[in-house]
Amino acid sequence: MKVFGDFDPGVLNGLIFDISYPLYRINHGTVLLSWFCKPPGKTRRSLELGSGSGAISIYLASRYGITASGIEVDGQLHKVSLENARRNGVEDRVSFFNCSVSDFLTSKRETHHDFDIVVSNPPHYLHPGIESPDSRRNTARRISPGLMNEFVRATGALLKNRGAFFFLVHPRDLTKWIRRMEDERLGIHRIRFAHGKSGGQAQLVLIAGRKNSTSEILVEPPIILR
Repeated sequence: MKVFGDFDPGVLNGLIFDISYPLYRINHGTVLLSWFCKPPGKTRRSLELGSGSGAISIYLASRYGITASGIEVDGQLHKVSLENARRNGVEDRVSFFNCSVSDFLTSKRETHHDFDIVVSNPPHYLHPGIESPDSRRNTARRISPGLMNEFVRATGALLKNRGAFFFLVHPRDLTKWIRRMEDERLGIHRIRFAHGKSGGQAQLVLIAGRKNSTSEILVEPPIILR
């Protein structure tokens, strides 16, 4: 009997998304996190930090029937996410906010500690690297230490007690994310690495855990993307 499920690259099949511009397109990270995010029983409300074109929140609302909210700072991506929700018939269960994570935290839009799960596929590159001449692409790909802190702080502030979180980050920055999450009393329970090919180094890492829990990490079998 299998204890760990096999990755399903077709998890978003049947949903319709605008892919007319590169930043809107569904990538490996979106598919991986959608598949990995299994809301616990009785989950009613989810929050996605950095929701992009809305694919993950739309999937959660469609697949699990929950009420999903997403925060996206890019105005064009926010518009696309609203249209994607309409295309998939879940506009009554999905809300997207065009603001930063910190602005959302300080606003009165939502009551703190009110979400059952928080999901995030933040910009992957916290470590130094070559920047793109396209500023929007840089925003989508690179995250500063300050913004990383905002994502983690928001997760801790907005989750209910014992609420679950699901993140996708770059393996090079894994220890930084773990340290910051533990500072926020976000206990990590599961880690799963994703490799581009067998024998190659990990390209992405999935993290799951709960608020106000200790970290007792189970490293699950690797995912080979091709």
